[in-house]
Amino acid sequence: METILIIIVALVGLSLIALPVKMAAAAMDAKRTGTFWCLIALAGASIMHGLGLTVPVFGTIIAFILSAIVFAAILGTGFFGGIGIAILHIIFSALLAGVIVLLFGVSLAGLLSELPAGLHQLESLMALVASFSFC
Repeated sequence: METILIIIVALVGLSLIALPVKMAAAAMDAKRTGTFWCLIALAGASIMHGLGLTVPVFGTIIAFILSAIVFAAILGTGFFGGIGIAILHIIFSALLAGVIVLLFGVSLAGLLSELPAGLHQLESLMALVASFSFC
């Protein structure tokens, strides 16, 4: 029974991850808007975004362009469609997060208050290390 529940939660989670990309791809009239294609495009765009951020000075711009190229290539749209998918994906993700917070009452403060004591100690240790690294 637990295995079935884990599979269902994983499928729902993957669907929620792919939903903003699916909506953006449909808005940009992409040829491939299926969940699997959107997950592949999201994974590829994430990898290219990470590679683009390694470039000094203009890394953010290059990362955005690389992710737009990947979205365009995998989902079957033009370069400007890929840029639209990249922008709309961010907007739809923020809206989806807002809806989830409103529907389920999930907040970061609430989640942090439920952490076990050991994790709070780890969090304070990480804050202490971070404060020394900026000195």
